[in-house]
Amino acid sequence: MDITITISGNWRVTFEFIDGDAYIVNYEDYH
Repeated sequence: MDITITISGNWRVTFEFIDGDAYIVNYEDYH
């Protein structure tokens, strides 16, 4: 299960949950 969260309108962070733990699999800086 991947969850994408937008932070402060510029950063998009994608988390992947493995065995109940969240890992950051991708983060992008939008300008």
